[in-house]
Amino acid sequence: MKNLKRLILAFAGIAAGLFPAYSQDDEDEITKLLTREVEVEDPVYMPVVGVGAGYFSFYGDVNDAYRSYTIGKPGIRVNVATFLGKRHHLRGNLVFMMGDIMGTQRSVVDTAKNLNFRSSIYSFGFNIHYSFKPWLKGKFFEPFVSVGAETLQFDSKADYYNTGYRYHYWTDGTIRDAPEDMNPNAKIIPRDYDYEKDLRSLERNELGKYSQFAIAIPVDIGVDFNISERVTLRAATSLHYTFTDLLDDLSSKSKNPDYKGKSGNDMYAFTYLSLHLDLFSSDKVKIVEDLFANIADYDYALFDDQDNDGTMDGWDQCPDTPEAVPVDTVGCPFDSDGDGVPDYLDREVSRSGAIVDEYGVEINENMVIEIFNAKAIRRSDVESYLLMHKIQNRTRRSDPLPIPDKYKNVDTNGDGYISFDELLKSINDYFDSSSGYSPGDIKELNDFFFEQ
Repeated sequence: MKNLKRLILAFAGIAAGLFPAYSQDDEDEITKLLTREVEVEDPVYMPVVGVGAGYFSFYGDVNDAYRSYTIGKPGIRVNVATFLGKRHHLRGNLVFMMGDIMGTQRSVVDTAKNLNFRSSIYSFGFNIHYSFKPWLKGKFFEPFVSVGAETLQFDSKADYYNTGYRYHYWTDGTIRDAPEDMNPNAKIIPRDYDYEKDLRSLERNELGKYSQFAIAIPVDIGVDFNISERVTLRAATSLHYTFTDLLDDLSSKSKNPDYKGKSGNDMYAFTYLSLHLDLFSSDKVKIVEDLFANIADYDYALFDDQDNDGTMDGWDQCPDTPEAVPVDTVGCPFDSDGDGVPDYLDREVSRSGAIVDEYGVEINENMVIEIFNAKAIRRSDVESYLLMHKIQNRTRRSDPLPIPDKYKNVDTNGDGYISFDELLKSINDYFDSSSGYSPGDIKELNDFFFEQ
């Protein structure tokens, strides 16, 4: 049975282009049935490019050790990802980041602990990304974690001066241009937040010109939102553990006891949003055109034949034909004499152009007069009414009457006689509101027509 239905659909698709009654909607329906979307078995996956922005936060000696606050600074993150294996829950990422980290601390108890720094950082590394998508089937979001390694270049500086004056922190909380124990009338100066001094040049920690290159381990945690097959929005935070304690120039290895930090390396975090675009991979699905439509689990009412006349409902222009009545190619009963009444209801063969009733029987003159013997008739019946009325009055006068001046424009051919076609045109113009005549004028014109 299924094979028979498929064969019917195939012939229906071929025959669709042969009949002028075939509509665009039907064509779209056939196209939908004869095409299907299938997954590509081995799609080619190319690297995915991601670009994002966020804020850095610093965790080190300058703030943690002395309960200072951290100032977040904006940064950017660029990564290129590729799948590792066919399950697609593992990815490898190459990541580049750049931005500034900052820290400031204040103390009125120990003025030597009033420190600040800003460091421009550049990092490049890789990580392994694990998606929890297999655990959340059908969800449009994917939690993930990643871990990797990176190289880090930093350049730490301090805001040390303002217009040539070095900052001196007094126990009253002010910043002045001279030490508190040397000039009690020293001038108060504000910080300008211009980080102009290389921290290594101060040599407060007596470590000399240390390297500003380090290795770090980044750990990311976040969520990917799959906006479309090729676009993903990521919200995440990465924590970077560095193998250096000198991002803020304060180290536990310092030889200066007044300028010594806690043990442990510095860290920083980057909280970001990024957009990831899969621009180069092949399509995951493709459209396949079938020779035969597979209509299993499909509502194929379009191909039913409700009236059993041999014409499917999608193409049947007369869907309620009684059974056993012969029909044409569009499902309509035959009308041999062309009078508008199908043969199975037609009681006689009518003359060409004859007026017939609902059974195909020709209406004679007296029947027409009887039908239209009323004060008002439908516009569609005007022509028949006028013809019959004219026949009824055609022998009343032999000499034509002169046309009144107000109706001379009705005589379009200028023969001095208002013909039936000219009268009918005037009546149609009146109904179409394109005539200047009033209802009384039309009635008078009609009476004149039958008197002439």
